[in-house]
Amino acid sequence: MSFLKKAVKFGSGVVLAQLITAASIPLLSRLYSPEDFSLFGVYFSISSILVAFVTLRLETLLPKEQDEGIVYKLNIIINIVYLTLIPLCLIAGFSLYIVNSQLYFKDLFWIFFIVLAAITFSLFNTINILNVRRNEMSLVNKARISRSFISIFFQVILSAVKGGLFLGEVLGRFWGLMYLAKKDYFKINLKIALNFIREKINYIKYALTANFFNILGLNIYPILTLKYYDPVMVGKFFFVQKILSAPVTMISQSVSIALLGDFKKIIEEDKFLLINKMNKISFIFFSISLVLFFLCAFSLEYIESFIFGSQWIGVYKYIYMLIPFLVGQVAFTPFSQILLLVGGEKKQLIWDLTRLILVFLSVFTPLIFNMQNSFVVSLCIYSIANFFMYLIHYFLLIGAIKGFKDE
Repeated sequence: MSFLKKAVKFGSGVVLAQLITAASIPLLSRLYSPEDFSLFGVYFSISSILVAFVTLRLETLLPKEQDEGIVYKLNIIINIVYLTLIPLCLIAGFSLYIVNSQLYFKDLFWIFFIVLAAITFSLFNTINILNVRRNEMSLVNKARISRSFISIFFQVILSAVKGGLFLGEVLGRFWGLMYLAKKDYFKINLKIALNFIREKINYIKYALTANFFNILGLNIYPILTLKYYDPVMVGKFFFVQKILSAPVTMISQSVSIALLGDFKKIIEEDKFLLINKMNKISFIFFSISLVLFFLCAFSLEYIESFIFGSQWIGVYKYIYMLIPFLVGQVAFTPFSQILLLVGGEKKQLIWDLTRLILVFLSVFTPLIFNMQNSFVVSLCIYSIANFFMYLIHYFLLIGAIKGFKDE
């Protein structure tokens, strides 16, 4: 099965899972306020930042493994998670302290669930690299769909609890991971994991640092804006993130994971054919997403209060502002992880640092110059800057693939 067919089959489960999530939005928007979505955004963003450290980015080496050795390497990578567990808790606690300027005993509860969210998300995608290699698409799709159902169920049940949106999301992720889990994956062998870390320390140095700045650049924006801007406006921004950006990310990941599962075979066969397919996919994604997002924003202007409730009036404006960001995500990020596999660690690091600087500029420039509608200005700068950064990354990737020689 070609990687394109795998991506379509893999992506069908993603689309169905996201349709289930989309169907729940009218209900969730009435159960939760913009402030609730702001809180969800903070916890979600912190857990996403932690994902960079869960496996020290060594899961990115799995696509290079031969079939007979991939389960063994997967077990080693999961053992790395056992080693990073305590550091993850410390980072989560420090992050909450920065956000709230203090730390309470009750925050231990949130630290646990933030770390659990990071681990379950990371391992779910890591195990799916193996499942794609084995053509077990049905298993993956069932896990995704059931995960969406469980998340929504608990988000509705826990609507009276502060942070219920996030708790429901984490419980759904945990269910999805357990659906895929096998005992062989989780055997404890810390010594081999430590040896593997020592062996790959140079790779970790670049890959982990680059990925940390990458994830930080993507997730620090909701945290900073909540600290310096109106929480209602930030809540509406993250609401749009949930209904549009999250599905976009999941669909992009379906293409990415399908490709990563067969990376070694594809790169050995014909890298120029791969580039041609990537260009076609990116062009199609760009064209379709541009039209869809404009139609979505235009339609919501007239029906948003009916669908989401009166407290979400004006949310369509945020879609217009985020169109460059969303289109860039759809068109240019599905293949982004390949850059690390073709020797582009240093390029990735420079790109991630540059984007992070632009994110900070987008947050603080309107504040420094005391601009009117400062959050709107901030969001527009953030959206446009990210579009061009995604485009630049795509060109860097194409150049790296052309010059790649497999070892």
